[in-house]
Amino acid sequence: MVDDPKTRPVEIEIKFLLPDGAHTALETHTLLRFAETRPPRREMTTYYDTAEHALRAAGAALRVREAGGRFVQTLKQRQGNGVFTRGEWEWELRDGQPDLSRLSDTPVGDLAGSAVRSVFSTEVTRTVRCLRVAGGLVEIATDLGWLQAGEHTEPIREVELELKEGDPAALLAAANSLQAALDLVLSAESKAQRGWRLATGSLAEPIHEKAPSVSPDGSGSAAFQDLVAVLLASLVGNQPAASSGSAEGVHRMRIAVRRLRTALVLFRPHLAQETEARFTEALRRLGRILGEARDWDVFCSETLEEAEKQDLPAPLIRALRKPAEAERQAAHGRLKEELDQPSLTRLVLDLSAWTRDASAWPARGSEALASPVADVAPDLLGHLRRKVRKRGRRIRHRSEEELHDLRKALKRLRYAIEFLVPVLKRRRLKPYLRACKELQEELGMINDAAMAEALARRLGEADPALRPAVETLEGWAEARRTAAIGHLHAAWRMFKAAPRPRFVRE
Repeated sequence: MVDDPKTRPVEIEIKFLLPDGAHTALETHTLLRFAETRPPRREMTTYYDTAEHALRAAGAALRVREAGGRFVQTLKQRQGNGVFTRGEWEWELRDGQPDLSRLSDTPVGDLAGSAVRSVFSTEVTRTVRCLRVAGGLVEIATDLGWLQAGEHTEPIREVELELKEGDPAALLAAANSLQAALDLVLSAESKAQRGWRLATGSLAEPIHEKAPSVSPDGSGSAAFQDLVAVLLASLVGNQPAASSGSAEGVHRMRIAVRRLRTALVLFRPHLAQETEARFTEALRRLGRILGEARDWDVFCSETLEEAEKQDLPAPLIRALRKPAEAERQAAHGRLKEELDQPSLTRLVLDLSAWTRDASAWPARGSEALASPVADVAPDLLGHLRRKVRKRGRRIRHRSEEELHDLRKALKRLRYAIEFLVPVLKRRRLKPYLRACKELQEELGMINDAAMAEALARRLGEADPALRPAVETLEGWAEARRTAAIGHLHAAWRMFKAAPRPRFVRE
């Protein structure tokens, strides 16, 4: 189907990788017995961009596809509001030459008069099946072929499920059925993203995004759904970079996990306790694996660097580098192994399906989420604020573990405030967030010092010859922790004294 570009159509699609042997199993899956199958067809697709890569910079991809003598030009652009949604505009062409004048009514309309050149191409055999399911029509397409950029090639083995009409729940149900039977893994990269990597020889790049926020005009239910959708998109979008060993990719994935957990905690009073706890535990498990890789990244690229700058004996600090890097690579290896497993895919699909179905959230008081988010937000945020104040009482006498719990609670409070900015009065917001940040920084220094000591001791236990270096680093970390503890009470008093944010309807 070719859409009118002025309608700003949205493509809703779930794509899985097909491992060796899965294609045959897919062909015999029960779900496909009821599908209308079209004859396989060969498709040649060329991707274009300007000399300055302006389309790529805009998060867009422009392609011309030829199949059976028909040419279709397509522009795709990430929408930013969901893991499975993209903006899509299509136009029929007379030949295989791109026509940029068609872009005038799209978000990249300023490029309508630009010159473009081919960057990479794909050649696949596509088998399409149309499946009528309860609630919608789903197209299931299998692509087998090659991606080519210059002399470099990469195989394509994918199955794509696209919602052609109806409720997205129908698409998620079909995807869940295939995934559960075949242990499929989400393809976190589009063909365009893979093509750019192949063309440039670069690794997958992390996605830098600001924290999402609620729509002030929406309901509490819509706010929860939108937050989870955007955060899942960030989680999946950063998975390729994290899998490739990017420290920033790991960091961004970890932030997405923490924000997802915050969204669940924030709306917990209105969610089914057992289901929410299951998702929280799955996210906690993923966060631990990401956290291990992140801890070694920080130790290698920040802690040891900072220690060398503080006039510590350089030979001793440098002695820790090689074994620390080995631990870092091992942690990234374990993370990649985890991300290659179906568990992340199941988490994303299940959490997407659950959040879309508000009837599956039954809990005492859940009907309150039908109200405007501005009405329910004060109670939601108040719960997190009270938890922080409770965990910070008698802060001078708190153990390191208790201070770590306070730090996590404070971080959730900050994330929640970021979510709710559109329904908060701005006047008090800035000083309150500044007080939160200063307290979090002191708590973070204490935590970083404890982590530096723990990782250094781990290296020393594996190689007793490193003990002098470990003891030197432990002494340095202890001094930093002592300094942070000395500033902690003042930061806590500043936080308590900061006027709490007020809501627009208060």
